[in-house]
Amino acid sequence: MRHLAVMDRTASSLAARAHSVLPAVSTGLLYFVAAISALTWSHGQDGIATVWPSSGILLAALLLSPWQRAGWHIGAASIASLVANLLQGNSLWTATGFTVANMMESFLAAWLLRRRSSEWISFSDPARLAEYCIAASLAAVSAATIATAFAPTPSLVFWFSWLSTDLLGILLVTPLILVVAAATMKQRIRSRARTKTEVFGIFAMVVLVCFLTFTQSTYPLLFLPMLAILVAVSRLGLLGAAGGVVIAAAVSSVAISYGSGPVMLIDASAQFKSLFVQFYLLALFAAALPMSALLAARRRLLGQLSETVRLLQLAETAANVGHWRLDIGSGVVTWSPEVFKIHGLNAETPRSLTRAIDAYHPDDRKLVTEKLDHAIQHQCGFEFTARIIRPSGEIRHVLSRGEFEKGQLHGSAGMFGIIQDITSQFIYERDLLAASALARQAANDAKLMAETDQLTGIANRRRISAELEMEIANSTKHGRPLAVAIFDIDHFKQINDRFGHHVGDEVLKRVSKDADRELRSGDMLGRFGGEEFVILFPGAGSHIALKVAERVRRIIEAGGVNPSVTVSIGVAEFAQGETAETILRRADEALYAAKADGRNMLRLAS
Repeated sequence: MRHLAVMDRTASSLAARAHSVLPAVSTGLLYFVAAISALTWSHGQDGIATVWPSSGILLAALLLSPWQRAGWHIGAASIASLVANLLQGNSLWTATGFTVANMMESFLAAWLLRRRSSEWISFSDPARLAEYCIAASLAAVSAATIATAFAPTPSLVFWFSWLSTDLLGILLVTPLILVVAAATMKQRIRSRARTKTEVFGIFAMVVLVCFLTFTQSTYPLLFLPMLAILVAVSRLGLLGAAGGVVIAAAVSSVAISYGSGPVMLIDASAQFKSLFVQFYLLALFAAALPMSALLAARRRLLGQLSETVRLLQLAETAANVGHWRLDIGSGVVTWSPEVFKIHGLNAETPRSLTRAIDAYHPDDRKLVTEKLDHAIQHQCGFEFTARIIRPSGEIRHVLSRGEFEKGQLHGSAGMFGIIQDITSQFIYERDLLAASALARQAANDAKLMAETDQLTGIANRRRISAELEMEIANSTKHGRPLAVAIFDIDHFKQINDRFGHHVGDEVLKRVSKDADRELRSGDMLGRFGGEEFVILFPGAGSHIALKVAERVRRIIEAGGVNPSVTVSIGVAEFAQGETAETILRRADEALYAAKADGRNMLRLAS
């Protein structure tokens, strides 16, 4: 068992090493093939190729792989570079120096890019593309400086040739590898072309145009590859830009090696022609890749705008809210789809201000016009609620609010606003107000029933007692006079016994009605129970109370027959410090005094 465990650990270790080594070996092989091809198919001065794709391959490997494995890739590429340089006849000293320059170049560029951001390099972002170009330029400058120190014949021309060659390799090859890797990992190509057939066809067109351009030396047709690459950019985006320039670089390098191409029309040395091609390829890169980045950014912004508009329309539909804009100069009103829906209309062309206002209820048009005119005149905001009449005749209640625009965005002054269908809210609030009014009425009715004598319709004992307490408090606080009278119907029991309770009830209603008619406006009559009644005289002393009570006694005596009745009344004036109970007791004692003196009279409590 222990032996098996050791074998498992060994197998795991070998697998981990293979996982680290195999990608690096692939990088080394690709680096070697690209280096030999570049040196074979291009004959630059001092062993310098026209384009050095190997640096681009190594940089792409460093950017795609974990940074912890960078050493493996650099090691494999170092071996490939050293072997390729030795095979081209360079001395060990020169080959070593060139290898150090190439390795330092890719390492420095990768370090600068990873140091700025650990995220995937997006060539669709103009800012990130600029960072990439700066990092590539700094790395190429450092590599050219190191290589010049190891060159057999160091010179400024050598330094410049190395710089342009390596810079082309990094600028052209690395973006192509990264774009293809991104498309492979996401299982799609980020472009308008969604089929492999279209991708193949576009690149075949670029190859054909470059072949026709560089296999002849009669006409200066260097503009044709640019046109072909622009077509590729418009259809394939970043992939078309990077792939197209790489194709142009490959075809032009091979053509120059055979002494063909429009560059041969230049009467100059081979070195100058090579430099011209390098600048031409850099010009293609400077036109194609940034343009593809801008197009990608534009498509991304259009996508974001489209998504924003979709979400806005979704939100407007959910909230029954639409937006509109009035162009003050032309008087044209532009509506969002939800505004047409609120108006009960199908989406149409922009409407005039007059037609928009005509959609409102005739009684509300003046309000809407005044609100808009005031907002335009004072360049301020507005808000109003109004009614809209749909073509079907249905009335919808809407809330509209907006602001004045000074014209920076649309080029002319206008009003921008939103309109919301608040019909449901209006109905809810209306029903709520109606329910509230009914509730208040019910509460008032309940209170009235609780405080009203059901037989006579005047205040009951509870109500008259509460009013008495309140008047006593007012009299105590403000020193106002107050008097109370208690009266009952003489011989009321005999009326019930002789005529029945029904007649007795009618007598009670007649007495309360007659008594209430003789009171002052601020006086209050209440039934205390049975045939006993209480009168409150706020603001009156005993003198006034006796006069009013006497009128009450007389009207009752004179009113009605079958049977006719009389009342006995006791009056008491409030004295500071006493309570409702004491003043009622004194009035009641005066009432009994009136009864004792023969009834149908009134007495004042002492």
